[in-house]
Amino acid sequence: MRIWHQSFSDLDRVPLYRTTLQRHAADVLPSDTTVTLHGLRPGTYGPDFAPIHAIRHRYLEFLNEAQICEAALAAERAGYDAFALGCFHDPALREVRSLVDIPCVGLSETCMLVACSVGRRFGMVTLEENQRARHEELTHAYGLAARLAGVVPMQPPIDEYMLEGDDAQARPLLDAFTAACYRLVARGAEVLIPADGFLNEFVWRHGVRQLHGAVVLDALGTLFHYASFMAGARSALGLGVSRAGHYARPLPSMLSEARHRAGLTGMVEKEFSGRGE
Repeated sequence: MRIWHQSFSDLDRVPLYRTTLQRHAADVLPSDTTVTLHGLRPGTYGPDFAPIHAIRHRYLEFLNEAQICEAALAAERAGYDAFALGCFHDPALREVRSLVDIPCVGLSETCMLVACSVGRRFGMVTLEENQRARHEELTHAYGLAARLAGVVPMQPPIDEYMLEGDDAQARPLLDAFTAACYRLVARGAEVLIPADGFLNEFVWRHGVRQLHGAVVLDALGTLFHYASFMAGARSALGLGVSRAGHYARPLPSMLSEARHRAGLTGMVEKEFSGRGE
């Protein structure tokens, strides 16, 4: 089985995160399942800001969502069995599900659904306060607001690149994560979700699996397994995405004409970052 992992970051700029992701996938999946990492086009984010600063602005996020759509189309053309979107904002998740037949799973939706199977209420730890509203909006959109104990940011706030540091820099960040989790447990959280891909890999790298009696959900490991499950369900059960409404797929002629009018020619796999090619 082959899974296309798609980050909302430029993976060429974050070697520790990329290496951890590759090792993580190999450690948690069976040997006959492979995860191939992809990020946005190299240079998508300028040298002076991190992804978290760009996606705070809806128009910039919108521009990058187009690359997610191209990635899903490229994944299906290349014969991948599933598309795993590794960003907690689930950017363009509805769009990609309306475009391709292979299973497309989003990090936020996946973690919320799985958390409901291992605890009554879940809480989310973010990198900064500005992420809170988006997570709360997604929880409402997925119909799971009643299961959310809260969204708590790291204090002081950080960005993704700060999690690329060495072990000497890790201790205060681990302490800040633990403190945020304690606040969530005090609010009734039984499952703790590191609600950022970089934060999750940082936590996984340092072996944090449980805090204050609550489960620390391995978000990316869960995403990989859920993508594998959905691909298996499609193969064994014929389970595919519904075309009745929310994920209605445009006719091929309509899609081709619209893409032509928009000047889109499609991206190929080697154009995405993180491939090491």
